[in-house]
Amino acid sequence: MVEKQRMEAANKKYDLSKWKYAELRDTINTSCDLELLEACRSEFHRRLKVYHAWKAKNKKRTTMDENQRAPKSVLDAGMDFLTKANPPRVIPKVSPPAGVTSQQRFFRIPFVRPSDQHRSDQHRRGWWYAHFDGEWIARQMELHPDKPPILLVAGRDDMQMCELSLEETGLTRKRGAEILESEYEKEWSRHGGKQYQRPANRRR
Repeated sequence: MVEKQRMEAANKKYDLSKWKYAELRDTINTSCDLELLEACRSEFHRRLKVYHAWKAKNKKRTTMDENQRAPKSVLDAGMDFLTKANPPRVIPKVSPPAGVTSQQRFFRIPFVRPSDQHRSDQHRRGWWYAHFDGEWIARQMELHPDKPPILLVAGRDDMQMCELSLEETGLTRKRGAEILESEYEKEWSRHGGKQYQRPANRRR
């Protein structure tokens, strides 16, 4: 809750609605101003939601399913969150210690690609991993049997990643979904992922 209030305050301070995509991207990738960084991330994800909503409306359902950015349960939770008048309250988070900009949280849930849903082989189930840096996804990984792993990083692969905020995904309310950082990092590095650099650790 503290994190969300901080984001809202940053958004009010900066009007980024007229910024070009390249300006937002460059600021997210290079800025050391944490308030501006949060405002840019929030505006960027707002635009991604608008884009994906437009894309879903204008493309065939089958095509959209093959390009699914997150498990259906996560996308459905996001839709419920946006359509409900009174979304469920989230337990307030403890403020991060001084010097730490945002809480790092890690999740893993089962994921079956739409093309594999109706197969009788039970081993088709894969796993969807997500690393949230504060309210927004920083890294995403899909592991499916007999398929190469898919590793995505914010700032490079945003169009293929989940555009919902952590609260909107409902992951914090999904039993057994949250995992330890060490569990996530073990799988990430095992499949060739590079070490994540948090915005707070960036240097000009």
